[in-house]
Amino acid sequence: MAQERVNYPSDFREVERWVSEALYRSISRAMGTCVSFTPKTLLEYINKEDVIPVVLTLIKHILEELYKHGLLEKDQSRSIVRYRVCRDSPLWGLAKDSQDPSRILTLLMTIVE
Repeated sequence: MAQERVNYPSDFREVERWVSEALYRSISRAMGTCVSFTPKTLLEYINKEDVIPVVLTLIKHILEELYKHGLLEKDQSRSIVRYRVCRDSPLWGLAKDSQDPSRILTLLMTIVE
């Protein structure tokens, strides 16, 4: 029987790195003016789909902090909460104007506790 590959972050900072890299990739590849995602679909951008549920909870915490600071929008009109980053968000500029996710990571580390 083949064993399933599950991604385990070593600490909360690694989860922040995952989120910053996923945000960077989703925004930098965007062809339109907005990108939307759930915590689970965000991880698809960095091939980390198979995670334990607590990791998704940590990602949701990070996204909620970004929402509270006005860096992304939240859509609760469906049964699953989706988050959205649009062109007018500072996150959009950080991703489009840089070559890597380091600036987004720095922002996350200052906002999220």
